[in-house]
Amino acid sequence: MNKESEVKEPIVNYIFDGPKEVKIKPAGKVGYFGISSYAGSVTVLGAELSKNGHNTGLSEIEEAYYEKKLKLDPGTLNRHSEWWDNVFNVKHNLRLHNTKTTEFLLDNPINQIRYKVMMASTKIANTEIEKIKPTVMFFISDDEAKARKELESVNYEFEGMGLIHKASPEEKRENLRLFGKKGLDDMTETMLNVELVRELKKDPKTFIETLNDKDIKTKAFILELLEKGLLKRKGNYYLHGEDTIANSTEECVDYFNDVKNQSVKLALTTRLSKAKK
Repeated sequence: MNKESEVKEPIVNYIFDGPKEVKIKPAGKVGYFGISSYAGSVTVLGAELSKNGHNTGLSEIEEAYYEKKLKLDPGTLNRHSEWWDNVFNVKHNLRLHNTKTTEFLLDNPINQIRYKVMMASTKIANTEIEKIKPTVMFFISDDEAKARKELESVNYEFEGMGLIHKASPEEKRENLRLFGKKGLDDMTETMLNVELVRELKKDPKTFIETLNDKDIKTKAFILELLEKGLLKRKGNYYLHGEDTIANSTEECVDYFNDVKNQSVKLALTTRLSKAKK
């Protein structure tokens, strides 16, 4: 065969971007007799089967890459392939310790495929936080990811404290209304700060997203109108007197943001000021 007639293998542009090693820990759920698992016992897991084939966690590019690395025929690693039943489940399945950490070095194709299968499994949580799900038996322990998550939370807390510090007392009341707080008119600024910090500690990310909402003032205005009885809500409907002005919170926000309704908003703002006295 001359060089011109040679069939060239397709070039697969893929680089494994997972960790260098992975640790799998048991979720530690208690059994009927108060024992989660006997010492030394293992659970064997393969690629889960669904109506769309095996949940391998592999993309088409990854399938082609690992077929080439393992010298397998094209299509062998397809999610509908029998390879996942006949070979993976016999030779390369996941043998996970029920009472101690199982470690995999992801320095070879098979262990990298194992890792992809782990990430796609409903029985293995991708993070420690997700191990409370009812189907989960194990979770991937990632100290680096855990540290990043904690740092992210700390950064949100720093940002949240900055937002609290620069807000005026009235803005703090507006912010707290979005967290369902009532009876804010008589609170001192110290009390408002304490309540805001409590909300920040509960969920820093949600706190930041709430305070950065572009419609925060309109939403707080609506909640204050409801609290003072100047606006009524029946199910999803918002009523101003006998008139239905919106069929949802989003529509109510749009109503008060609409230039055509500013006279109504101004009248309600005046009534709201009187109600506070």
